[in-house]
Amino acid sequence: MADTTKIKTVIEPYVRGWLATQFPGHMFEERPIQLTSGGSYVFDAVSEDDLIIAAILSNRAVTRTGRENTGGVRKALTELSYLKVSPANAEKVMVFTDGSFCQLVKRRATRLGRETIKMVVCVLPPPLEALLREILDKASYEQRAAD
Repeated sequence: MADTTKIKTVIEPYVRGWLATQFPGHMFEERPIQLTSGGSYVFDAVSEDDLIIAAILSNRAVTRTGRENTGGVRKALTELSYLKVSPANAEKVMVFTDGSFCQLVKRRATRLGRETIKMVVCVLPPPLEALLREILDKASYEQRAAD
């Protein structure tokens, strides 16, 4: 099975550091937030004062066979739904590591009302981009083998 833990241990910490440059004076960590609908959800990046809540998405727009990444889109729309029921006073952000995937999710999310959610792209430095590509390629080949 493809080891995707480096997405959590290498890619996401980099993106949280990048977010700190986009929101000066804030530090981010993965942690749960109480939802307005009840319960809680663990978000990938939450500022120390809970006023900025972000989901980090490291998917690609298309699969290695060239088809739309419907599984990735479903995950992104789920994240969008959780952001929508996070506290109203918080700034809500979806951070993508792939610009094409960001554009795809923007198109698919229009019917869900994404006006209050900022969608941005964090361009990874080449070594991290290569690492992410390797992880996603391995996972893709294994997924295809399971079909």
